[in-house]
Amino acid sequence: MHVQTGKKTILAIGGTGTGKSTFGRIVFGVDAIPGGGSDSITKQTVLYENDKYKYIDTPGFSDSGGSDDSEIFRNMLTLMQENSINNKFKIDFILWFCLESERCDQTLQRGASFIQKLVEYADLNEFDGNIWKSVLIIIKGPMLSPNLCEGAKIAAKFAMMKFINEKNLDFDECTVKVDHLACWIFDLNDNSNGIYKTMSVEHRLSWNVYLKEEIGEKVIQRISSLPFGVEISFIQAKCRRCNCLGDPRLFDKSCHPNINPSPKHNIHTERYHPSNLIRDHSGPVILVHSDRPRSSTGKILPTMISGAITGAAAAVRPAAAAGPAGVAAGTIAGSIVGAAAGVILSSNEKCRDCHRSFLDQGCVRQCSNCGRFWGESGCRWKYVCCGWEETRSGCETRHICRTPECDIEISPCICGACGMLLGTEGCMKDIEHDVVYNDEGSDTESF
Repeated sequence: MHVQTGKKTILAIGGTGTGKSTFGRIVFGVDAIPGGGSDSITKQTVLYENDKYKYIDTPGFSDSGGSDDSEIFRNMLTLMQENSINNKFKIDFILWFCLESERCDQTLQRGASFIQKLVEYADLNEFDGNIWKSVLIIIKGPMLSPNLCEGAKIAAKFAMMKFINEKNLDFDECTVKVDHLACWIFDLNDNSNGIYKTMSVEHRLSWNVYLKEEIGEKVIQRISSLPFGVEISFIQAKCRRCNCLGDPRLFDKSCHPNINPSPKHNIHTERYHPSNLIRDHSGPVILVHSDRPRSSTGKILPTMISGAITGAAAAVRPAAAAGPAGVAAGTIAGSIVGAAAGVILSSNEKCRDCHRSFLDQGCVRQCSNCGRFWGESGCRWKYVCCGWEETRSGCETRHICRTPECDIEISPCICGACGMLLGTEGCMKDIEHDVVYNDEGSDTESF
């Protein structure tokens, strides 16, 4: 990593073939490799360094090699972050290389927007956001009319005013001014235009045409008058919909869409019981006495014998039609019933709980299915909500999300476009991220 020292750091940014690498070699003495014409030689952002300067040479916007402008910007910021100290990177001067233009075209607006984004997360308590104080516009060509630099200056003002509005700053737009230098270096090669050789130095310089040794002195003089440097701050943030994490300016271009189609849940419909199971009795309730009549001596009472004989005789008559076997079965059953009846009829005791005769209505409820009193443990499980037995399906319907730990009442978890979970790699390009910022001082790993 390059540790920032007392060396001046210069950022060269601009279109393809505008002289960024050439300036690095001629003016600042670094080993940048210049290209020719509209062909881009610089494919990646490179930091060159000597004993006086650190020179950041960038690929050109609208690059002839096919690189996307936003990719170039992210590549440039990545290099700065890698060489930052405590997530801050100091730039002393920015050289914005442009072609002659009176019009504020899209290329110039895009370039100005990228420059302004460098201070997107600057501490506005210490810095007013006017990065253009540290920018020198370099116009390539023998510019005779000052109007040929107006396109770049207007683009710079537009970018700054947008920044002021977004940050709600109290700022006078009249103070947004950018310096420029028009130049043409005519002795870069042996095929230089002979007309400039015949001119007097004064005449040639009035055309903004320089020798290599002259332009170096001129540029150093101009940038030394720029009063302010700029500090690039990097923050920690994440996208709620995709897996991007870090500084939002470095986020990938792809994300999951928020609308058209909208995110959704992995919905599943199921039947359920909203209440718990309890033990319950299944049979109809009957009233019985909590006490039972019985012989105090433990012997067979006469009424029990007579009751058994009477019951047996009563049972024989209807059972005779079934033959000898029916007579036997009827005699036994009738004897038992008659004996029990004899106990009740002969007993003078009363129920010890209600003190009523056993011939009167009972005093406690009993389950006719299991014979246990109603307050005792039940003979089946049932749901409180509907009274249904546990084997029956739910009595109500609900929608749940099959995604683990997803609350269907909060935010969706599935991308409506690709069907993948939100928080994975984005599926569509040029989608604005849903950024949430990490609070200063909070735990980055948990964030």
